[in-house]
Amino acid sequence: MNDKIKVLFLDIDNTLLDFDAAAAWAMEQCFQKAGLEYKSEMFAAFTEENNKIWQRIERKELTMDDLFYVRWQAILGHLGLEADGVEMEKEFLVLLNLSAVPVEGAEEILTYLKQQKYCLCAASNGPYDQQINRLKKADMLKYFAHCFVSEKVGADKPSQRFFDGCLKELPGVRPEECMMIGDSLTADITGGRAYGMSTCWYVPSVEKYREEKEKSGKPADYIIHDLLELKKIL
Repeated sequence: MNDKIKVLFLDIDNTLLDFDAAAAWAMEQCFQKAGLEYKSEMFAAFTEENNKIWQRIERKELTMDDLFYVRWQAILGHLGLEADGVEMEKEFLVLLNLSAVPVEGAEEILTYLKQQKYCLCAASNGPYDQQINRLKKADMLKYFAHCFVSEKVGADKPSQRFFDGCLKELPGVRPEECMMIGDSLTADITGGRAYGMSTCWYVPSVEKYREEKEKSGKPADYIIHDLLELKKIL
């Protein structure tokens, strides 16, 4: 156990739950319903456009409400296809609620961290009900003392307002007693570090880590490629 750390903030998507697997399945179902042919390589367009949109949300160029209207229009445009993007977004969100694929090692590490007496807090950008439902479906909600989701907090990671909102619910806890754990360098690591928290970047891809290290040196206080490596840190 790390005696300096009391509270752990854990990202949800692609940290605890495999968002990519859920999104690929939901995308295929949406295409079938819209009468469009789906090929697995099309998911790369989803990933690229979805990441661009979330980066714009993090920079406050778009809001969560905008996401509903622009995500699928951007993906369809990228693929050169025509369909009702808003209807596809509605269907996509319904399907996401049905899917909760745990990242390998997620349940084991949550059990371990809970046993170590850390206060566990989910910290996620996204719609509140969707994220809570997915944690319930994965039987992970029971591990968390708090679930901080941007829609409910009223601000997105990496903004100071998001973390202000979190610590408001944790009286007496200082930023230096917290660690932010997640897969996003912008939302999780940059946000946590700017707020004065310890940071742990979960990056399964060693290649991605090497690329980032070449660009900016050590991007986080701790780097892990497997969630179970947290046992060596905490």
